[in-house]
Parts: sequence; C-alpha cells; structure tokens
Amino acid sequence: MTALPFTRRFLSESARTPVNLLVLVLVPVVFVVVAARPLADAAELLGGTGGPAVQAATAGWAAGFIAAIALYFQIRASHAADRRLILAGLAPHRLVAARMGAGLVLAVTAAAAALLALQLRTGLGDDPWRVLAGTLMYAVIYPVL
Repeated sequence: MTALPFTRRFLSESARTPVNLLVLVLVPVVFVVVAARPLADAAELLGGTGGPAVQAATAGWAAGFIAAIALYFQIRASHAADRRLILAGLAPHRLVAARMGAGLVLAVTAAAAALLALQLRTGLGDDPWRVLAGTLMYAVIYPVL
C-alpha cells in the first residue's frame, strides 16, 4: 500500500470546505497585490534597492505563510483520525508521506496563486526561473520550520 490514496483523501477532505480553497488562493493574491509596492517603497526609504526584487519576495512570503497555515490546520484537524489510522495498522511512515504529499500540493497551489498575482501585477522580472524557484522554496520550506 502506498501513501497516494491517503494523500488524495487528505486533499479531498481539505477541498470539502470551500473556505480552505478560497483562503489558499485569495490570501497570496491579495498580499502580493496589496503589499508588494508598499514593501518595495519602504525598502527604498530605508536605503535598500527595493523595486522588483522586494516585490518578487512578497510572492514567496505569501506562499510560504499560507502554505504553513493550511498545513497546520490540516494536521491539527486530523490528529484523532491519524491516530486511529495508525492503530488500525497504517505504517507511520506512510501516514507521514501522505501528509507531506498533501502539504506539497497545498504549497504548490499557494505558490501558483502568488506567482500568478505577481505576474499580473509587475511581471516576474529579468529571471523568472529564479523567482519561480524562490517562491516554491518559500512555500515548501516555511511550513517545515
């Protein structure tokens, strides 16, 4: 037995509540659209370079933060069910792998929403692959920390 069926089930449970999907997509978009320019202006006022680099970082911050919150609530809400799955015979490493897979999908969704908002707002800059990689790293690493 692999972790894939459990990952799909965890994601379908998360999608059952439309507010989860709305928050997962809407918060990064709003943060990038609303906060990108003021943060770049603040960086310039404090003597930094500001500009597109700071605006690109907002996509990573938004994706990382919302991915961490989504994964936290998913794990917190399922603590009792996970315990029952382990008692029923599911190997703990499969449960962890399934939770990590679901978290990865949530992180990629948040990163995609943030990157789309950034693209529509300011563009991805001179090095779009770097912005993409940085945003994905924020979204994947931040929930782990």
